[in-house]
Amino acid sequence: MSEAPSGPADSTAPDALLRELDGPAFAEPWMAQVFACAVHLSRQGLFTWNEWVDVFSAEIKAHPQEPGEAANAAYYRQWLAALETIVGRKGAASTSEISERQETWRQAYLNTPHGQPVELHHAGASPEPTAHHHHHHDQDQHVPKPVSVSSARR
Repeated sequence: MSEAPSGPADSTAPDALLRELDGPAFAEPWMAQVFACAVHLSRQGLFTWNEWVDVFSAEIKAHPQEPGEAANAAYYRQWLAALETIVGRKGAASTSEISERQETWRQAYLNTPHGQPVELHHAGASPEPTAHHHHHHDQDQHVPKPVSVSSARR
C-alpha cells in the first residue's frame, strides 16, 4: 500500500493525484467513490479545483491524522469531510440532507446479510431472522448476555 497522495502537482488537474501514485490508490471501495465524487462535482462546475484544494487543506489542518490511524485512512476521512463541507457551502446538499443519507446507508448496512454487498434498498427492509448479520454495537440488546458461573458446589 502506498502512502496517500499529498496533492496534485498542478492544482487544476485532479487526475494528477492518481498519476503520482506508484501503487493502489484506494484501500477500500468507499475511498475510490468519494474521490470520484469530488472529481466529478468539480468537473461539473460545482466548485473549482482550487476551491477544493483550499477546503481540503483546511480539513487536513483542522483534523490531522489520528494516533494509530493509517495515512490512507486519514487522507480519505479528510477527503470525505472536505467534500461534505464544500457541497454544503455550495448549497448542493444541506447538512440535514447529508445526515439523512448517512443514516439511510447505516440502516442499509445494518440490514445487509453478512457477505452481501451493502445496497441502499436494504435500508427499508428488515433483516432476515435466519441470516447471519454483521455484529453491531447498537444491536447488543439481541446478543445473549453471559451467564455467571459460581464456583460453589451443591
